Amino acid sequence: MKIVCIGDSLTEGLSVDKENSWPMTLAKLGKMKVINRGISGDTTTGMISRFYHDVIDYQPTHSIIMGGHNDLWWDTPLNSILSNIYSMAKQSVHHQITPIIGIPTPIYIEGINHDTVWKPRTGYEILQNRLSEFIHFLKGMVEENRWHFIDFYSLYMDEDQYVNHRYFVKTDGIHPNEKGHQAMAHLALNLFENKSI
Repeated sequence: MKIVCIGDSLTEGLSVDKENSWPMTLAKLGKMKVINRGISGDTTTGMISRFYHDVIDYQPTHSIIMGGHNDLWWDTPLNSILSNIYSMAKQSVHHQITPIIGIPTPIYIEGINHDTVWKPRTGYEILQNRLSEFIHFLKGMVEENRWHFIDFYSLYMDEDQYVNHRYFVKTDGIHPNEKGHQAMAHLALNLFENKSI
């Protein structure tokens, strides 16, 4: 089994040692080959432009595709984000690679340092609403196409549907800390262990 994870800073592991990012932790936990092709600041348009080189060229058995945060930050239309993810998944299938869609993590607005983090184009409240809407449509697309997915969003929500702030880097509210990456890796491993994919 060989897995390529493509995404943005949530995949790359911004703010933690790259060896402790969830893809590299998954590799250690599952004793499998995992290639991390997350790039901080990338959008789904950037991901699709490098998809052949960064994913297909490695000839993996599985691709884990997760993006959308940066697109939403810059107010990219939802249909564009969804079509980019759809295209990457379909390219995977065409090349006999099993696509797995990562459902992005929520944002913990109260934890964001507004002096150091650039404000989203439409403001935080609209960003939150659009992220929820995006995840709703993304899950619908995944279900319709019968693709596998990893629900990192729900992982980060507690039983009262509040964001679990303990998973985020202090004064960030966007990027997972080491504990968050550990939890993400265990969730991904659970998919591989409990489903024959």
